[in-house]
Amino acid sequence: MLESKIISSNIRAINKRIALLQRNKNKSLDFVLKGAGLMDGKRLRGLLVLLTARACGAKVTGSMVNVAAAIEMLHHATLIHDDIVDDSDVRRGAPSLYSKLGPLMAVLAGDYIFAGAVDMAVNDLDRETLKVFSSIIKDVCEGEIEEVYNKNNADITNRGCLDIIGRKTASLIKGSVACGALAAKCGGKKLMHLKAFGYNAGMAFQIKDDLLDITSKTSKIGKPAGSDIKEGKATLPLVLALNNAPKAEAGRIRKLFRRKKAASSAKKILDFILEYDGIDLAELMAVSYIEDAKHALDQAGLAADKNGAVLYELADYMLLRNY
Repeated sequence: MLESKIISSNIRAINKRIALLQRNKNKSLDFVLKGAGLMDGKRLRGLLVLLTARACGAKVTGSMVNVAAAIEMLHHATLIHDDIVDDSDVRRGAPSLYSKLGPLMAVLAGDYIFAGAVDMAVNDLDRETLKVFSSIIKDVCEGEIEEVYNKNNADITNRGCLDIIGRKTASLIKGSVACGALAAKCGGKKLMHLKAFGYNAGMAFQIKDDLLDITSKTSKIGKPAGSDIKEGKATLPLVLALNNAPKAEAGRIRKLFRRKKAASSAKKILDFILEYDGIDLAELMAVSYIEDAKHALDQAGLAADKNGAVLYELADYMLLRNY
């Protein structure tokens, strides 16, 4: 799906803009940025900016590409910081910047790329879009803080788990769609429905990530399988399994987290998730979010537009992807 002509042309435009950040004469920056993997990734969030703008009837301009590239760079900066927080050696199947250069350089690189994203977008954002951009940053940070705060806490509720997903992942995808809509001068109920599409698609995207962490091979997802459990994260499949299991069984799993033994008991916890339908229940929830996302697109009146059709396909991709 990501190989279609509309998709590939937009990805090329985004990549061309991002590549400009790496063109500098500073040896230290050149050294760091070459190891940061800036040119990697699916460009899903940047694509949502451009495809939404096009679906709303606008032609893609250089300003829109700048915003799409800035969204991608903002996302990349959060991934670099994520790897530091998670003590992760691998990102997208390759050594993470953190593992290659250490935490100090990785923090500074993430900050620099974040600053580059703001610099790239600031001249192309009106007041309302700038507010969306700043809200993304705030929400992602809040979600990450909440996730770290709940490390080794298997008592977290469904609602608490979904709130973290909403802030750390769905807010960025929702914001990407909103930036595209606003660039096309789209407002009112149509903007509201498009934001709902982005939010629901983003929720499904992260739930799928949580499922892939449990069910996929390391070679597919580009990081060690089961890494969330080993890091002490109680992701949605586990939380749903805990709620579905007998009280005594759930209590034993929760105790492993409280005693910080999740990493050494990862297989036992993964087997528990399977036994008590955590995977099936999470999949059903992801499907429900995608159905809500598509309904929001219907409400926005984009079913007949060829770019709107690509948004429907992207929604399916978020659910059906295997990496």
